[in-house]
Amino acid sequence: MPQPVSRALRRLGQDISAARRMRRLSQEDLAQRIGTSLSTVRRMEDGYPGTALHTFLRALHVLGRLDDLAQAMTLENDALGMELVREQLPQRVRTSSGKKRPAVRSKTAAGEGDAHGHSDDLEGF
Repeated sequence: MPQPVSRALRRLGQDISAARRMRRLSQEDLAQRIGTSLSTVRRMEDGYPGTALHTFLRALHVLGRLDDLAQAMTLENDALGMELVREQLPQRVRTSSGKKRPAVRSKTAAGEGDAHGHSDDLEGF
């Protein structure tokens, strides 16, 4: 197992253990609430790699932290993924026929904006 994964499992287990203790729950209480054995809770808190993901998720749910994990995994928080998507954007976009479109004159260029020259309409749409 890669070392970063092993460290993350240990850290997650330690954090679950701390959250459980802050809520004054025993390992037995947590095991009962998530529907697993005491030994499974102990292994999870030790960061044992054979612990099922759903066990971690059920523990986070009981501890009121499942939404935090879900929020951390949202696409908006995936900086690397978003950068990879940006890198794949085309440099330019051509019309499907390959012909140039006539230039669209904006309302602000035609003098049809507000007093500051701003227009609420999107140019070209």
